Formats: sequence, C-alpha cells, structure tokens
Amino acid sequence: MRESPFSRRSVILLIACATALVAASVLLRVYGESPVSGGKKFAAGAYSISAIGHAGFYDLLRRLGRPVSRSAGNSLAAVGAQGTLIVAEPDVSNVMEAENSKLTTAPRLLIVLPKWHGSPDEDHPAWVSEVEPIPLDTARQVLSIVAGAESTVFRRELGDAEIMAWRINTIGIDPVLPNVVQLIRSDEMTPVVGDNHEMLLGEIEDSDRKIWVLSDPDVLSNHGIVKGDNAAFMLAAVDALRSWNNAGPDAPIVFDETVHGFRVPQNSLLKLLFYFPFVIVTALTCIAAVILVMAGAGRFGAPLAPKPVLDFGKANLIGNSARMLDYAGHHAEVLERYIRMSLNSAANILRAPRLNNSGDGNEPLTAWLDRVGKSRGVSSSCADILHVLGTANTGAENTLPRLFESARKIYDWKQEILKGESAVSEPSIRRRHR
Repeated sequence: MRESPFSRRSVILLIACATALVAASVLLRVYGESPVSGGKKFAAGAYSISAIGHAGFYDLLRRLGRPVSRSAGNSLAAVGAQGTLIVAEPDVSNVMEAENSKLTTAPRLLIVLPKWHGSPDEDHPAWVSEVEPIPLDTARQVLSIVAGAESTVFRRELGDAEIMAWRINTIGIDPVLPNVVQLIRSDEMTPVVGDNHEMLLGEIEDSDRKIWVLSDPDVLSNHGIVKGDNAAFMLAAVDALRSWNNAGPDAPIVFDETVHGFRVPQNSLLKLLFYFPFVIVTALTCIAAVILVMAGAGRFGAPLAPKPVLDFGKANLIGNSARMLDYAGHHAEVLERYIRMSLNSAANILRAPRLNNSGDGNEPLTAWLDRVGKSRGVSSSCADILHVLGTANTGAENTLPRLFESARKIYDWKQEILKGESAVSEPSIRRRHR
C-alpha cells in the first residue's frame, strides 16, 4: 500500500490553515458588510477615504460604539421604525430614482447637500487629485426634495478673522467653517444652527418624522472633520436627531450609499462564490481538490499486496545463491562443475562401466560415451567439449565465454545422446535465432 505523499506535520498544518480561513470567512460573513459594486470610491460617500469622502465620520461613529452601518440595498428596512438615515451629498441622478425617492419617508433623516466634485488621482485611485465646487443648482435640486421650491442655497465668503455668530444653535457646539461656506435660506425650515435668513442646519418636522438638512458638507468630510470641534458637533447632531421621539440607544444609524451608485450584487450563488469572504472557501476547495488528485494519481485500482519480508521459495533461494556466486566471481568453478555433473549424469543413465572419471584421467569414460554416441548418431563429441574446458583451465583468453559455450554444448550433447536428435534440434535452432 502506497504511503501518503505528505508528512503528518504538513497535513496538520494544512488542516489548521483551512480551519482558520473558514472561521475567518464565517466571522466576516456574520459581522462584516455585504460586498458592493459600482460607485466611485474617491467621490463623496461613506466608502470614500478621499478628502471629500465621509469614511472618517463613519469610522468615528463606529469606534464610539454607535450602531452604524452602510447600506447599498434596502436602506429603509435597515433603518426600521427607530433608526436614523443619513443621505450625504447624494448624486442628483441617483436620488431622483423611484426607489431612492422613498428615502425621505425615513422616520429620522439627515440630508447633507452636495458641494464638491473631485477627480481621481492617477497614483492613488481612492484619492482625489483636485476638486471644484458643483453648481448651486445641483444643491438646490437636492434641497427641493424635502423643502419647497422657494428654498434656496447660496455661498458666502468669510474673511480670515470672521466667525459666524449663530443666533440659534441648539446643538451647543460651534463648528469650524470653510472660507467659502454654503448656507440655506428657507421659510419652510426651522433653524437648528443659524437664523431665518441663513442656516447651516435646518429642520423639517412632521408628526411621524423629522428631517435635518446640513448645508455644508465640509463640516463632516474627511478633510474637515478633524478641524476644531467639527467631530464633536457632528456627533452631537446625530445623537440629538437619534433621540427624537424617544428612540432607544440601540436605534441604528444607516449611511445610504445607493445615492452614490453603490449596489449589492444580485443574490446569485455562483457570483457569491467569487466575492470576499466566500472566495476564501472557494480557493480552499480548489486547493483541496488539486491536492486530492495529486495524492491519488498513482493509486488507481486495488492496492498491491505487500511482499513478504523473507521469501523462502526455491526460486528465491536459487536466485540469491546465483547472485552470491556472481558477486564472488566463481563463474569458472560453477560452470566446470556443471559440465562434469552432466557427463556423470549421462554415464549413470546409460549404465556406463566403472571407469576412472575424475581429475585428468577421464579418457576411458569419454571414449566410452563417444562410442555410444556414435552408435546413436550423436553429431558432437564429448572429448571435444572437454578439450575446450581444459584449454579454459590453462588460462587461455575468453575463459568465461568458452565455459558458457561448453555448458551449452554439453547440455545439447546430453539431450541428444539420451533422447535422440529431435529433442535437441528445435531448441538449438531457436537459440541460434535468438
């Protein structure tokens, strides 16, 4: 039976790695977020780490223990009846879609008006190389989704030493504003931070929902959240909106990313196999299949029966003896003994008289065998064979080939003198052909 091509240590290591990767994939599936596609990772949004993105604010909420998530599917289902939905700098084309137009029905909604358009950096695709302000009409279109047509958006340039003095600030924290601040003017909104003529944060409240609109995204963007008290201001604003209408501390905060073009892939099992973290299991399965094929490539069919440690059969005994004699170099002695044993065997069968057949005095026996052979029509002579054997013993050249030739001839002579010419003719012909 063939042994495994892998050591026990290698097998244990492979099993440990596979178990760790499977456990990691399960944890990522349970606690991680669904894979998304589409969208621009350098533009505004909670997936963006660029200067105009919102990943910093999202990470701040997560690190402070807020139940925050990013949604690229059914955001209203994720918000539920107690959650807060954040729609930050949406694309107008996406927010006007029939499905996304329902986002304004969320019980608590924070809308951040768009302000910047960025171009991706060639060396770092997740960054922006340059930004430029978008037209004010784009921000007005987003504002018109929740406010009336008379509501407007404008931009005001602040001096180096000018600080906005808000007449109303229910948040209690003053944010640091950019040099060119984007503000709202609306009669249908109640100022949360601002006054009736210019608002940074406005409110629209109904009996079953509350909508806050943040006019300038620089307060929460990645490049602005680190300035002054902007992080504390945004955290306090989100907590204040979440607490409306006695919502519990476990009420979720959901960043909607469908308004930035992100979508959850279709629920296809084949596609999920190639998305992280499922691709880990797919890769491990393929590796295991390859290892299985490699390990079993030479083991098709029934396993071979193991050979015994010691074989006591006649064939093995003869083979071992021949190998030992060959290793010792006793070829001449063995062949000479075989030739003499063949002569004696033929003489015994033919009932030869008792003659001297040992040493060099075997001429009487040889002469008697040749006379019998001549009477039986034997073509070869026993004396000639022994003459070759004698010359080999005297140290002539090619001693071993001559001995082998003599052994073959004495075998043919014995068969012919005992069984006749037909017994040796066909085997001799076959040997000559070989």
